[in-house]
Amino acid sequence: MTTELNEIERRVLGALMEKSMANPEYYPMTENALVAACNQKQNRDPVMELDGEAVWSALESLRERGLVSMVLPAPGARTKRFKHEVEAHFGWPKRERAIMAELLLRGPQTTGELRTRCSRFAPFDDLEAVTLVLENLAQREPPMVATLPREPGRSAVRYAHRLYPADESPTAQAGGTLATAVLSGAPSIAEGSAPAVQPGAARAGGGADEIAALRAEVAELRARLERLEQRHPQ
Repeated sequence: MTTELNEIERRVLGALMEKSMANPEYYPMTENALVAACNQKQNRDPVMELDGEAVWSALESLRERGLVSMVLPAPGARTKRFKHEVEAHFGWPKRERAIMAELLLRGPQTTGELRTRCSRFAPFDDLEAVTLVLENLAQREPPMVATLPREPGRSAVRYAHRLYPADESPTAQAGGTLATAVLSGAPSIAEGSAPAVQPGAARAGGGADEIAALRAEVAELRARLERLEQRHPQ
């Protein structure tokens, strides 16, 4: 059965994963540093205001499940530090960790948003590279990501992790329904055919990141269409 994490456990685990890739010089993390990382105003959706007690409780819960471990202080030091154990527990390589960290910290996102936001952790040459990683995560047992129905007025499908509790999970299709058009070489414009998302599903952050992600998606689709035209000239 897939591990179920509440919103604070997801934030704590996502922050540990993020900092291990983005700021390895400050990792493993102290409890105070982790509280600050959980409460960041940027790269978080929703923004949270957690205190030390809430973060400590989440750490203890994650440690019991083998997802986090505590690093004892070095000789002469007093501060305990913490690190995630997702690579050992789930077997996620770096690109999978990058995508899962972003989904944990910001909720459901499109391939374009994931490519833009994960670039600070690991390079993704194009949207197809992102889709391949999502496909790998969806085909794990149990599946780790799933597609969400298209939102009204949006052409791109979003992807969500599957670590939500049953009563909190966004409406999702089975993991095996991840778009396979990209993998077969066809452009994934058919993403727009999915039904509308149910009320209450989380939304990805907007603003400059979303504009950049949309531009990346448009550029990638144009490139794919050009490649298809070269392969199959009129």
